[in-house]
Amino acid sequence: MNRFLLVFMLFPLLVFAQSKTITGTINDENSSPLPGATVQLKGSDSIGAISDFDGNFSITIPTDGDQVLVVSYIGYTNQEVDVSNQTTISVQLQPDTEALEEVVVVGYGTVLKRDLTGSVASVKIEDEVSRQAATVDQLLQGRAAGVQVTQNAANPNSGVSVRIRGASSLRGNNEPLYVVDGVIISSAAEDVASVDGSGQGNTGQDPQSGLNGINPRDIERIEILKDASATAIYGSRGANGVVLITTKSGSSDEPGGKFNTFFSRTISEITKTYDMLDGVGYANYSNATRIAAGETPRYVVNGGSVFSFLSNPDGTPSNTVDTTPATLYNWQDEVYQQGVSSSFGATFSGGNDDGDFYLSAGFNDLNGLIDNSSFKTTDIRLNINYDLSDRLRVEGRFSTFFSDSDFAEGGDKIGGDQSFVQQTVSYNPVLSNGTDEESFFDDGQLSNSPSFAL
Repeated sequence: MNRFLLVFMLFPLLVFAQSKTITGTINDENSSPLPGATVQLKGSDSIGAISDFDGNFSITIPTDGDQVLVVSYIGYTNQEVDVSNQTTISVQLQPDTEALEEVVVVGYGTVLKRDLTGSVASVKIEDEVSRQAATVDQLLQGRAAGVQVTQNAANPNSGVSVRIRGASSLRGNNEPLYVVDGVIISSAAEDVASVDGSGQGNTGQDPQSGLNGINPRDIERIEILKDASATAIYGSRGANGVVLITTKSGSSDEPGGKFNTFFSRTISEITKTYDMLDGVGYANYSNATRIAAGETPRYVVNGGSVFSFLSNPDGTPSNTVDTTPATLYNWQDEVYQQGVSSSFGATFSGGNDDGDFYLSAGFNDLNGLIDNSSFKTTDIRLNINYDLSDRLRVEGRFSTFFSDSDFAEGGDKIGGDQSFVQQTVSYNPVLSNGTDEESFFDDGQLSNSPSFAL
């Protein structure tokens, strides 16, 4: 019995002993310490360490798997070190020359990244990422430092606000300048006036996005010019920053052409709605408030049914209770629905030593969370580059975009009851028998049904 107890007492010690600690130093190509370098166990997302000011680090790894450390630092190539038979290492990282040779697009043309003096953020668009995005703003969200992308409304075609290094004006336009293949286009919400004409409210159609005419799957890279030196060529128009969008071209490595197709489907829904009174709870609340005000109750509640009083010929409530129960609604369940969106497209590209071409076509069917909130687009793009001679080169960009948008009425900055979002939470959930669902008089005031507001 004592032997079994001894085995159980030693077992936890054996379990905790299946790990070891690795220490070391990380230096650059000049043997100077690199503070802030990342040391991570290969194949793990949770085991890692950061080097201190002197380049020293310490990391504890398990011994029952691969014992390979990946050392990385910005501007340097990653280095893998096998620590199966060692506990102390010294790593010397080398500069990433490929990153320094990378070409960056700026206002004046292209420069090498190592020769770049202005503040430019580059976003390379991979095919796997672009196929998941339905609009250009989705490609920018969270992918560039100092760039904030916000969708102004929930409609599929609503405008987006892009802020580069924050807002530069309190009352003016803060949108950056957009340049697609050297052509300036209108920004997401540039020069959008209020629908009411007085500049006070925004009831009606939401500002539409000027970037929706670009298929995100046709974009090769995006450069964001932030500071004055990078945006100088555009003058005052680039005061809020410049977003340079470069579309794809064919490759001379594809003489026979390359054909790609894709199809994607996404489903969106509201996971949490406002906690509102149901029909029975609203009837009891209405009766309680009317009794407290010295008025006659409006409803009779019998279990899970609500009955209202019939009206006199002059429209005033009578003392006769309707024998047919009123209809109870949860307007949030009635209005909101699942939004199913689909995207389909195809591309064909190729080239040779004299030139290249890129042809694409796409179709998007985006549906929002309400019945009449949708955005359908069809786009066609053709990019041609051809060398007529050693001194003459022809570049052509042809694009066509068709859209069909259906939008829901938005809210108003100065208040009002036109927003369907407000109607879904404030409209009476009890409709008396024979009441028109599109309008209902509540205490002498006409209130629109949420379904009518759409």
